Amino acid sequence: MIFNNLYRICEDHYGSLNSETGYKSPASEFILVFSFALVPILIGTVLGYFVTIWSGFIAASAPVLSVLTGFSINTLVLLMGYSEENPHPYEQNTIKKTKEFTLYSILIGILVIIVLVFGFILSRIEVTSPSEINFLISAFVYSIMAHYFITLLVIAHRLYNLVHP
Repeated sequence: MIFNNLYRICEDHYGSLNSETGYKSPASEFILVFSFALVPILIGTVLGYFVTIWSGFIAASAPVLSVLTGFSINTLVLLMGYSEENPHPYEQNTIKKTKEFTLYSILIGILVIIVLVFGFILSRIEVTSPSEINFLISAFVYSIMAHYFITLLVIAHRLYNLVHP
């Protein structure tokens, strides 16, 4: 049951993004894949190659990402109250899409925090690992973080559209 809900959150998120692009062709899917998959993977690969994640980075990033995820939860609570007082169909649709996106950002934020906690635990274990494994782990973490920050930018865009229609 829980995995069904997680799948629906992701499905609603990408369905909302696909409808927002305005394209009804494969071009919209390409834009989504480029923006939310290829760009974060490219950023993660470049950063992972040049900057290996270390325990200090993980220790500093986890609280920051926890606060950002908390802000997403607060945004969701505020949107629940805002949706009840606004009967305009355009705003209702924007609120619905923003809720879907906020739920997705909470999901990704929790995933990033879990990955960082496991990374912190692994960094405390004095095991020498090959540089390829360090690169892959660093690239993965940076990619997820880039995806998360792009998601937060879209939430800010949607909140702006609610405040300034």
